[in-house]
Order: sequence, then structure tokens, then C-alpha cells
Amino acid sequence: MAIPSVIPPRGRALEPAELDEILADSTEIIESSHLFKTLDEEGRRDLIRTGYVISYDPGQTIMKQGDIGSTMFIVMRGKVAVETNRGATGSIHLAELGRGACIGEVGVLTGGPRTATVKAIDDVKVIAFEKHRVQRVIDAYPKVRKLLEAMIEGRARDTVEKLIGS
Repeated sequence: MAIPSVIPPRGRALEPAELDEILADSTEIIESSHLFKTLDEEGRRDLIRTGYVISYDPGQTIMKQGDIGSTMFIVMRGKVAVETNRGATGSIHLAELGRGACIGEVGVLTGGPRTATVKAIDDVKVIAFEKHRVQRVIDAYPKVRKLLEAMIEGRARDTVEKLIGS
């Protein structure tokens, strides 16, 4: 089984039995995901195999705005809060996301800094995908890149609307 070159301390490689369970569970998520629904079964399997599991406790930060992002996550269990910092005026709550949500995709596509802070609301389990591993899937499935770009544009619009409306 292919695993990322470096798994962070909080992460761990998927066990074979867990891989089968997650493949079955994630098939539903990925097939319903706007981003990954264009993948065939082999593409889904390739994507999931490159990931690793990380669990977060309530209140724990998954990603911090401004940090350089090279990892994308799919929420398998729990809910996360997405917020952006407005400096002296504080943070603005952008969204609450749950099962099947894709987070950190901007960093994977652009290599730029995180555009928001994401924290676990309750016990959260994610599958993490490093940029260099996701890039192989993106290269093999150009529609995924286009959908990623469209998703990023949509989230940017939503963020601007929330910032203007606050």
C-alpha cells in the first residue's frame, strides 16, 4: 500500500482492514462529492490509498490561516468550523462543514497560504492527502483540476460576501 513520504505525528497510515472499510465508506462520500465524482473506481482507490488518517479532539486546530498548505482533507466523521481572521476586528465564522467536506484544497492547488482557520467542533476524523500525491490524481483526471478550481472560486466568492456582509 502506498503511504505518504512523511506522516505527521498525529497521523497514521491506513491499516489494510481499515482501507477496505474506508473505501466502502468513502465511495459514498466521493461519489456524491462534486470534486471527486468524476473519478472512476480505480481513481477513487488510488486517491484513498495515498491518504492517511488523522483524528482531532473538539477545539483542536486542523489548519491555521496564513500557514503554507500542502495537505488537503476529507472529513469522514464529525464537524469542523471554518473562520477567517479580520485582524483587529476579530474572526468571522464562514461555515460549519461535516462528513464529506473537502478542506485545504486551496493549498493543494496553489501551494499558497491557508485562507482560513479550521477547527474541530467535536471528535473529527479526516483522511489527509499530501499535495504531491493528489497531483498524480489531478494529472490523471483533468476534470478534477477544473472542479477544484471552480470550488476555490466559489469559496472565494462566499468568503467575500460574508466579509462584506459583516
